[in-house]
Amino acid sequence: MRKIKSLALIAAAAFVVSCSSGNKEVEQATVGELYNKGATALQEGSYSEAIRYLNATTERFPGSIYQEQAMLDLMYANYKSQDYTGVLVTVDSFLNQFPQSQNRDYAVYMAGLTNAATADNAIQDFFGIDRATRETSSLKTAFSNFQSLVQAFPNSPYSQDALGRMAYIKDSLARHELEIAKFYAKRNADVAVANRVVGMLQLYPDTLATYEGLFLMRDAYKKMGLENLANQTQQIIDANKDKQFMKVEKPEDPELTVPATTK
Repeated sequence: MRKIKSLALIAAAAFVVSCSSGNKEVEQATVGELYNKGATALQEGSYSEAIRYLNATTERFPGSIYQEQAMLDLMYANYKSQDYTGVLVTVDSFLNQFPQSQNRDYAVYMAGLTNAATADNAIQDFFGIDRATRETSSLKTAFSNFQSLVQAFPNSPYSQDALGRMAYIKDSLARHELEIAKFYAKRNADVAVANRVVGMLQLYPDTLATYEGLFLMRDAYKKMGLENLANQTQQIIDANKDKQFMKVEKPEDPELTVPATTK
């Protein structure tokens, strides 16, 4: 037992010395040395190490010739480390510091990927729980990010992927709204059902979930004695009964590369 304790103390002491020497290295290194070490660690997949050096590059030497590239690298390193707050903070800072950068599209794309990833949950994946029944604010923000990307940068290499992700998010949000409408229907909250489906028609008109919601809305109108509205809803149902709704698959994780700045 004494031997194990001694070994643990030796390991702890070595860790303290290592951290101390590492901090000293970061404090004394030049901006070029810091960035090069961060870039090398990034290429090797040592993301926590890359983040340490890249953060030091941007914080110790703000405005250096490495600043823009280091921040782009940080977005990637934080994303791969699943430090989603770190990604979003870096994106926000980057867009403020480099409003004319040719890589703004990458920053906005990374924000969208990060907000979409925030909405994901490994436990939900494992147990097969439908994310559409969960909280949706991060998904809505991701949709807004991707929408901004395709509108501001239609020729961006990320725009096509962003469109696919928008379609998936839109379908997920529509299914979320359908679940809420079903919840209200079970509780005979007919006004709430109708209002929810009207909102779906406005926001997600071309989704299967919205078409399914029409049946709930028709029944709600009937229960409220609003026969004209019920009949109008039935007409919409009939007009779309043969419509084919394409199944929207979840996009695969993108094969990301960090764009290079021109100095």
